Amino acid sequence: MRVRSLPLCLVAWLLLAAPQGVASARADDELLRFRQRLEQLFRQLDSNGDGRLDRAEARANAYLQRHFDRLDRGGKGYLLPGDLNQ
Repeated sequence: MRVRSLPLCLVAWLLLAAPQGVASARADDELLRFRQRLEQLFRQLDSNGDGRLDRAEARANAYLQRHFDRLDRGGKGYLLPGDLNQ
């Protein structure tokens, strides 16, 4: 049995008619959960509680250890929570 493809204009209409609010709300929820997990990870790694991760604290996480220099904009020698959102 041969399957017919939908005309391109119908496909475009279906995509445009899809509820954008639902997809947007879902993406917002996922972004919020991602940021919450980042904050939790940051707090766990910040062993001295000073609000920043130095190179020694970052060694506990393989990704941060590998990318410390790239994330440490300006060469401060530590990472702030905002540095992880880049």
